Amino acid sequence: MQTLDIFSIQKTLIANFTSAIEPFGVTDVAVNIERPKDKSHGDFSCPVAMLLAKKLKKQPLLIAQEIVKNLKFDPSLISQVEVAPPGFINLRLNPPVFYETLQQALKESADFGKSTQGKGEKVILEFVSANPTGPLNIVNARAAALGESIANLLMASGTETSREYYVNDAGVQARLFGQSLIAACDRLNGKDVQAPEGGYQGAYMDDLAKDYVKVSPAPDPGEWGMEQVLKWQRDALLRYDVHFENWYSEKKLLHDTGLVKETIEMLKQKGLTYEKDGAVWIKVSEFGAPKDEVLVKSDGYPAYFAADIAYHLQKFKRGFTKLVDIWGPDHHGHIIRMKSALQAAGAPADQFSVIIAQQVNLMEGTEKVKMSKREGKFVTMDELLDQVGKDAARFFFVMRSANSHLDFDIEVAKKQTEENPVFYIQYAHARICSLLKKCADNGLTPSASAGEFVSLKDPESFLLLKELMEYPQWVLESGKALEPHRLVIYLQSLAANFHLFYAKHRILDAPPDEAKARLALALGVKVVLKNALALLGVSAPDQM
Repeated sequence: MQTLDIFSIQKTLIANFTSAIEPFGVTDVAVNIERPKDKSHGDFSCPVAMLLAKKLKKQPLLIAQEIVKNLKFDPSLISQVEVAPPGFINLRLNPPVFYETLQQALKESADFGKSTQGKGEKVILEFVSANPTGPLNIVNARAAALGESIANLLMASGTETSREYYVNDAGVQARLFGQSLIAACDRLNGKDVQAPEGGYQGAYMDDLAKDYVKVSPAPDPGEWGMEQVLKWQRDALLRYDVHFENWYSEKKLLHDTGLVKETIEMLKQKGLTYEKDGAVWIKVSEFGAPKDEVLVKSDGYPAYFAADIAYHLQKFKRGFTKLVDIWGPDHHGHIIRMKSALQAAGAPADQFSVIIAQQVNLMEGTEKVKMSKREGKFVTMDELLDQVGKDAARFFFVMRSANSHLDFDIEVAKKQTEENPVFYIQYAHARICSLLKKCADNGLTPSASAGEFVSLKDPESFLLLKELMEYPQWVLESGKALEPHRLVIYLQSLAANFHLFYAKHRILDAPPDEAKARLALALGVKVVLKNALALLGVSAPDQM
């Protein structure tokens, strides 16, 4: 039998169902193949009978029964077809199909789960993008974990993906930062000077001041200070195993090149602006925004919104077909403004999407973690990594949907028990490594070909085999939805089912053929655990 992955199987099933519904004469109904939520219902399910029922005004159960009569499946692929209320058509695969998948996982190893299903799209993923005015905090850490994981998922499915950090090193924040650094230098000299209103304070500003006064000749304080902070941020992100293809400077690439002015002029020529109260406004209310926004302030300086529009339009000009941004919890209202501005400028606003990384509460049991002793107002990413390490931080930040608030329990993240979800998954990998070593020491090696897996007939083995087959689709769907927490759900299920399999089925004491087949299944699970954890930026230790 030809080796089939889950995507080619689904493609074959869709073709079969499409042919089976042709006699009904309905051409505008899409055939969809789903994975039943309840695995006892089968391996795949088709709900097309319910869609036809609306068109034909007939009971879906009766339509499903007629469709089944028209189906012509390869018996080497499908072993059983069942109709279930209210009109689902459930399918069961032949066992050899699962054995082929296990063989494929063992053969492809680190490449198992990768596909070309997302080929053809060019995505730019912009995330973190914290102002270079202070160390990265825990909300930035959440955005970094989300962005890197999403990028990994998209690339694993063949989508061309670029990760970008937008450096907001121009405008009001830059000026305030420079003034704050000068104030910190004055304090070093004994003067009672505070940062300006809206400026920056904390021990890190005093540290910067100590270094700044040593530089001669004295550079621009704002530019120099931001460059130092940006280095801190880069170092923290590298420690966090988060990487960017591009660091995009607002000052150098938007303002100094004249791109912001060009964008404002283009919007004026399109008749999308007007003047009021000495400022230039953009008519985004005509494109869905609740109100118009200032483009150029009354003092003649471009508003931040102008630079933001220029930046996003420039992404499309660079050839990206889809723009994905991850913003902080205080940016909800900016989404509709930006979409409206892009639409007004003639850009494909429907290809721009924003993920809001919601607030994070650091907890120690039932108590909130107090503010940073050094920084005063926030806990830094580096401080969190010092506490729990990279693996727990990356995993905990992606195990919930980005749009939900997250209580990050430091005590749980430190535990080396099943209560810690990342430990539970990593332990499954380490347990398999230990098993492989023990078996090798006893001269037992795993089977390698599908024909040697026929003894894997028990429910626990089949559950694992099915999950291995589904893995590439979990990768694809998690990336498409921009939701890495879906992969966490998959990993938790796979680890739990392996622990169950391991507890119920002996390997070293089993008959040789069964032992080798079970060992191969364990090795297949190990491959997937390691690959999936890597997509989330989490290590797969050999021992714990």
